[in-house]
Amino acid sequence: MEITIDKISDCQVSLSATVPASDVATVKDGILSNYAKSARLPGFRPGKAPKSMIAKRYAAEISEELDYRMKSDIQDKCLEDNPDLKVLDFGTPEGVVAEDGSYTLKATLTVVPEFELPEYMGIEVTVPTTDVTDAEIDETLQKFAETSAKHEVTERASAKGDIVVVDFKTTCEGKPTAEYCGKSVGFLEGREGYWVSLEDDRFIPELADGLVGVSAGETKDIVAKLKEDFPISDLAGKEVTFCCVVKEVREKQVPEVTPELFASALPGKSMEEIRDIVRENLKSSKERSNDEAKADQISEKLADQLSFALPADLVERENENTVQRKLYAAIQAGNYEAAKDMDAMREEAKAETERNLRVYFALQEIARREMITATDAEMLNAISNMAEQAREKNLKNFVRKLQRENRMTGIRLSIITSKVIDLLARNAKVTVE
Repeated sequence: MEITIDKISDCQVSLSATVPASDVATVKDGILSNYAKSARLPGFRPGKAPKSMIAKRYAAEISEELDYRMKSDIQDKCLEDNPDLKVLDFGTPEGVVAEDGSYTLKATLTVVPEFELPEYMGIEVTVPTTDVTDAEIDETLQKFAETSAKHEVTERASAKGDIVVVDFKTTCEGKPTAEYCGKSVGFLEGREGYWVSLEDDRFIPELADGLVGVSAGETKDIVAKLKEDFPISDLAGKEVTFCCVVKEVREKQVPEVTPELFASALPGKSMEEIRDIVRENLKSSKERSNDEAKADQISEKLADQLSFALPADLVERENENTVQRKLYAAIQAGNYEAAKDMDAMREEAKAETERNLRVYFALQEIARREMITATDAEMLNAISNMAEQAREKNLKNFVRKLQRENRMTGIRLSIITSKVIDLLARNAKVTVE
């Protein structure tokens, strides 16, 4: 195998490689043999079909796997022959099997720019105590009781915390809302037996506020001004009248915190045992939160000590990912106007993207110095979890998909990054408040 590396810039190098036809044939024959062991062809028992028939039947799959194997072997050889080459990304390698059976590959590699790594062992971090107070246990038990609350019909007028069951229709500027918009408006067209919670956090505050103090049998018109970013643009900023008929008032009744309340989840446990279980769960939750806090503080303190040039195309590509995350979070929070000025959002996100990239480079350099790698078992576990989340039952097909999308290196680097953070957190100087 012949490999040539040429520098393009501080952040990029070109890679050219040629694999002799004999080596390519050996790898291809090994792939074919693996298929032959389990291939099912009509008229033949598993593993007994002629290789020539298997090669024809699975030509596309064998060619795809050969291409992946060649690229993987070339990447491994490249790193082995050039231990000082800090490759961040192998890009999108272009590989071709030549007429003589040899394999050639060309790729542009993104490499980590040169920088001075700051001291990374013993970084000072501050976290809150993981001790659990009786008050926190009481609060957790009460919250559980709240989830088991029932709403019973009452004859009194409604009050904060109640549920009011109403039939309602809506109008806008004197017309039925659907007619005003010229299209269906779903929920706002009206509902029968609709439950309105009179809590503080509400989708349409005026509706809940207007139903405080009503009794069953009453009718009431409530005017609500919808927000400027209301999802139905025709109604954004408009006043909508809810014409309500009160059917029932239901009072929230929270059960007492007793062992019987937890009988289905913790049968036979005394209240003291239940409190001990809650204490351990709260402590574990605080420990996980502290682990995240340590990782955040370590990353921030590393970022404060790093300043070096970054590949412009890499910053641009990663900045798009940062922007998409921020946009999704904004929409989830109800800010439907966030996408109006994407250029401003990109500019605002750029500094964050650059800091994150520098920290990422530093963590990879620490991994090299500390000889931290991702084992095959860790890779398999990560890929299996990804397949499960994607509801992909055929793990082999899922792996091929990841290979086609060139995502295997990213998965490996993600595992390594996580292990480096764990190392730094274990060696940090921790102050507990």
